[in-house]
Amino acid sequence: MGVARSLPAGALVLFVSAVCVMPPASAAELIIRNAVVLTMDDTNPKAQAIAIDGGKIVAIGSNEDMGAHITAQTKIYDLPGKLVLPGFQDAHNHLVWSAAELEDISLFEAATKEDLAEAIKTGAAERPGEAWVRGSGWDLSAFPDNTLDKAFLDELVPDRPAYFAAADGHSAWVNSKALELAGITADTKDPEGGRIERDATGAPQGLLREAATALVSEKMPAYSAVQVARGLKKALAEANSYGITAIIDPKAEEWMLDGYKAALDAGTLSVRVSAAVEIKPEQGIGGVEPILALRERFNDAMLRVNSAKLFVDGVIEAKTAAMLEAYVGGNEAGELLFTPEALAEISGVADKAGLQLHYHAIGDRAVRVALDAVEFAREQNGPRDGRHQIAHLEVIDPADIARFKQLGVLANFQGLWAYPDSYITDLTEPVIGPERSKWLYPIGAVAQAGGMIVGGSDWSVSSMNPLEAIQVAVTRQDPENAEGRVLTPEHKVDVMTMLKAYTVNAAYAGFREAETGTLSVGKLADIVVLDADVTTIAPAEIATVAVLMTLLEGKPVFEHESLPAPVAP
Repeated sequence: MGVARSLPAGALVLFVSAVCVMPPASAAELIIRNAVVLTMDDTNPKAQAIAIDGGKIVAIGSNEDMGAHITAQTKIYDLPGKLVLPGFQDAHNHLVWSAAELEDISLFEAATKEDLAEAIKTGAAERPGEAWVRGSGWDLSAFPDNTLDKAFLDELVPDRPAYFAAADGHSAWVNSKALELAGITADTKDPEGGRIERDATGAPQGLLREAATALVSEKMPAYSAVQVARGLKKALAEANSYGITAIIDPKAEEWMLDGYKAALDAGTLSVRVSAAVEIKPEQGIGGVEPILALRERFNDAMLRVNSAKLFVDGVIEAKTAAMLEAYVGGNEAGELLFTPEALAEISGVADKAGLQLHYHAIGDRAVRVALDAVEFAREQNGPRDGRHQIAHLEVIDPADIARFKQLGVLANFQGLWAYPDSYITDLTEPVIGPERSKWLYPIGAVAQAGGMIVGGSDWSVSSMNPLEAIQVAVTRQDPENAEGRVLTPEHKVDVMTMLKAYTVNAAYAGFREAETGTLSVGKLADIVVLDADVTTIAPAEIATVAVLMTLLEGKPVFEHESLPAPVAP
């Protein structure tokens, strides 16, 4: 027995009081148990259950661990075999812009000129009072070699100006009235960074590339606030149905930010938005200041401006992507939209102002010049936690692969594009040749070299469903043909690499990793529940997995009809 020691007067009372006031385990509003919980947090990677209260995660662990958090009011989901992940974050999604276009005429399903004619005539008839007929979505691979012209569109829309953006957003098809309204004639010179396609006489044919599209698009009336709100409601519902709880909008104009803000004020903004604002070549370093002004206006936890968008080149399909060597069969190698010196100067000024840089770069020369610009900014301003990123990265020269890690540049890939569809087989491989085609979407090479992979969709250019992009990045095959050709199998990645790209890495890209991106106690309960564990099923089945539930701060923003009902506490 120990020797009895006397305590100071009142010590026992103080000790008992201290024990009595220790808080009990936090009660939970919602618990998910019997599931596979992938936290994406290396310190606690996998669990069985998760508890949520007050919009945050209060416990992660075993089913037994949840007992201390259950009250009579706790909603409990038993989800054996289901996968619980941090909410998906889409690091390149034109959400509000594409949402507004949802109210326009869609050509996304048009595979023939007859399909185009039907969609346009029907759409125009449904909009008799509108000054313009406009839409988007025609496929460059379905209509190559300038097969669309103003004469065909004049037959469909003879009475009003008409403007139809291509699915990739880098070309536009317009009619004669639109060309006339914009003052585009045979004497009009191609704008810097753009091209007016012409017929044999030199007259504008009706197709506009890159910066030339703005000659007409800037004449169109702005979308109404009602149209933006109506479209955004649909787009948010679609994003949530795919488990998306946050996005990076890579090209937000002021009217788009106002659209997000209106949804935020109405309490209907159900994804977190980090936004980039474009700096155009003609603005030079003067384009930085307007972004800083917008950063002051839009600085909310749900909606903020923190990045500068820079289009370095165009796209391979139109031969406007900037390549290190000429396209096959000619002397043209595409053009940079900025000189390397101008891009470096703007990047340095924007970086010094605390802005993230978000580059569009498709061709290998554009990728190199973007990396050079980041390197210049770093040398000029010193190392900074800028988290600069390059999006698309269709072709990267092997010499530049290691630079992503060296410079801390995030590789923002659109994984869904990394399979041999008609864009690759008909419009890309033939014009860049077999050697460069070995470096199409080299996700695996960048990952193996230690670069951070970030996932984005570029919606509405392609589906925003992260599971489709994850599957293609893993298989490099058509998601609808498991027996089809594999595109550069050496660039495959594993499922966990892509799950990280859409969770923890995308949160890092959006400067949101302190609150989201992993399932950790104290973080916001932005969560997606999948119907199956995508880490164990056949890779060719990943895209077929359903999202059962999406939570934003613990509140359901999407519930699938097959979600099991909660059980009694």
